[in-house]
Amino acid sequence: MPGAPRLTVAVISAGAVGTAVGEALARAGHAVTAAVARSDASRARAALRLPQARLTDAESAARDAELIILAVPDPELPGVVEQIAPHVGPGRIIVHVAGSRGRAVLDPVALTGALTIAAHPAMTFAGSAEDTDRLTGCPWGVTVGDELSRTVAELLISELGGRAIPIPEASRPLYHAAMAHGSNHLGAVVADAVELLAGAIGEGADATARDQAAALLGPLLEASLDNALKWGPRALTGPAARDDAGTVAKHLEVIGGELPHAAPAYRALSRRIAEMKGSTNVLRELGDRPHGAD
Repeated sequence: MPGAPRLTVAVISAGAVGTAVGEALARAGHAVTAAVARSDASRARAALRLPQARLTDAESAARDAELIILAVPDPELPGVVEQIAPHVGPGRIIVHVAGSRGRAVLDPVALTGALTIAAHPAMTFAGSAEDTDRLTGCPWGVTVGDELSRTVAELLISELGGRAIPIPEASRPLYHAAMAHGSNHLGAVVADAVELLAGAIGEGADATARDQAAALLGPLLEASLDNALKWGPRALTGPAARDDAGTVAKHLEVIGGELPHAAPAYRALSRRIAEMKGSTNVLRELGDRPHGAD
């Protein structure tokens, strides 16, 4: 964005998310001068995609940067915040990208006078260069403590082509639960569906069968997701939605024979769809008492 200041940036650490955010900031004109990389994979990733960054420890990285991106696993975040707190102060911007934590986890650095932001990119990251491209148009769940922090967060995110969506501090766990349920659990369902469909296409579910399964599922998944996002439960289709208990039972039988560990998920999701759509026959088939039954 024209007129926005260019900042020196430290990335702690250069995992899949941190590297993507750091690379996006570099594309926007900021200088990524330091990175923490704990594993061989992270060091290789940083060397390739953050080539101007010197690899160092968290304290040194925090000491010298104007903008510090904390991209460590969520459980490690409080400890890293305590670690860098003696090395920051007024004029610094500290951003963590953990989905499950709000801004309050940054209180130890806020007490030094640093500006603090919780900004979680609503995106999945595979550790590849495509991750950075996906940040364009990506919404971010943002939690801040004051208007100045909100303005800075919106400015930084807009530079990356994203959009800041405010999340209250107290709602952060529910926000993260919803994101995980909609994304991570969907990924597990899709992985099972590809394996099942590949087994139906060819013996042994070889690579060709998996490619064909993905090609069959892809357009259906895209349309189903688009409809669900637009219309909610009204968009649900399939045997559980139309109260076809016989087909649901047959599905459970063949899934149990082909991929037994996937059957409980199919049962649970069929039950949830039946609850949403009032499919009493399916609920009876699954052993549930329909709502309102005597």
